[in-house]
Amino acid sequence: MPDVKIAVLGAGSFVFGPSVVRGAIVEHRLDGVELALVDPNRSLIDPMAAAAEATARRLGVDVKVATHSDRRAALDGAEYVICSVARELHRRFEIDCRIAAEHAPGHMISEFGGIAGISYSLRQMAMIQEVAADMRRLCPRAWLLNVANPLPRVSQAAHEAGIRTIGFCSASLLAFQTIWKILRGQDTGDYPFEPAVSAMQVTMAGLNHITWVLELRDAATGQDLLPELRRRVAGGASAGQPMSQRLLRQTGYLPAAGDAHIRDFFPPRGEVPSRAAPGHGSAAEREMRLRTYADIAAGRVRWEDAIPHGSWEKPVDLIAARMADRRVRFHALNLPNSGQMRQLPADVFVETPCEVCGQQISPANITLPETVLPYMQHTALVTETLVRAARLRSRALVHAAVDLDPTIIDKAAGQRAIDACMAAHADVLPEFE
Repeated sequence: MPDVKIAVLGAGSFVFGPSVVRGAIVEHRLDGVELALVDPNRSLIDPMAAAAEATARRLGVDVKVATHSDRRAALDGAEYVICSVARELHRRFEIDCRIAAEHAPGHMISEFGGIAGISYSLRQMAMIQEVAADMRRLCPRAWLLNVANPLPRVSQAAHEAGIRTIGFCSASLLAFQTIWKILRGQDTGDYPFEPAVSAMQVTMAGLNHITWVLELRDAATGQDLLPELRRRVAGGASAGQPMSQRLLRQTGYLPAAGDAHIRDFFPPRGEVPSRAAPGHGSAAEREMRLRTYADIAAGRVRWEDAIPHGSWEKPVDLIAARMADRRVRFHALNLPNSGQMRQLPADVFVETPCEVCGQQISPANITLPETVLPYMQHTALVTETLVRAARLRSRALVHAAVDLDPTIIDKAAGQRAIDACMAAHADVLPEFE
């Protein structure tokens, strides 16, 4: 019998599912673990499991890998539940886009904000409420390690359903790219953004997708680099992030995640950016991935060579730290506000640096600058309103969230659109009154 069971919901995800396998088997070599991979499409996870088992045998890691199309078998007895579920992401995203275009032509489409963001939030919170009900019955002491978006809303909905929840998001790491471009005039390249990460000590905190660079120091000398960052931007230096740079000039602090993320929380200015379809692998990329799994299982290639990149999110790092009783520092974890950010409401999910030492999880205490606090308070209010709407199944509160959402300019059109979205997705939503 394995010592620790990890249920992975949405394991068929193109990016995240393989990263959990890599983290558990290749990076941390977690002996005594069962990975219970869950996806309604077994054709996505059975080949992954075969490749994972072959990799574990080659590396001498005592890991059991099981696959399930029904999450309940995977949840039974689990100590950790990693969730990256997004039901029919592409198909339902297109439905929301069509409805928004019909009722509010020109409306900005985004993941957190606006008509599509609210619709997505309602579906994802309905999903996590179902998962939470199963967890209360099958693994009531398990931790939910959530990477499913919209992350703070999904995480808070699970927390309010009685599940111990931690949210993982790496969007704030994009600050290293922006800062390096402004200060050095150079590109960092892709993740993990070396050499910027080694050269700078950065503290970022706030709410998910809208965190702020609160401290910025030279890693070698300890010199405060924030004044120079402000001076450079005031003088016209650019990293191609006009909204973030404008907010830096206005508030003195740089939004960490970049314009593509923070636009979800502000009224659109000028031309509305074109919508971006969700990523997560094209059909051709997914077919190639399945062939790669077959090659790994047959011993023709190694997992670490064929799928070299792990996820930016690190829930397996937390599991490994707790299993080994060792100290790990995370640049950001999303946790219910138990006093680490006293200017914001209790229990709303906030994002701060965090240290995990064995069973102890210690978020950093953060005081937000007064210049950014109103943005944080309003964003927290939108999240609280939506989570409450999902919990109470209140259409009036959904409409209130539309009224609060700064990206929706025509509120009446926004309410008509969200009603149409809820009708279109009625098969995965509870009935709202």
